[in-house]
Amino acid sequence: MNLYVILGLVLVIVGVTGVLTGKVIAGSKGLKPNYYSRYDSPFLFYLFVAFYISCGSFVLVQSL
Repeated sequence: MNLYVILGLVLVIVGVTGVLTGKVIAGSKGLKPNYYSRYDSPFLFYLFVAFYISCGSFVLVQSL
């Protein structure tokens, strides 16, 4: 398996998991991760979900 395929799958899985759980990781401060919630900041939540899924899809399409 190619490294790009694995990277694309991980990005898509992070986006889909964020949609299902209502929480998506958006960076970190030191060792503590920052999350955006569907209820606290819906615009940023859906922006990060769209970013993860679109980047993952792009990487998968380019690598296959």
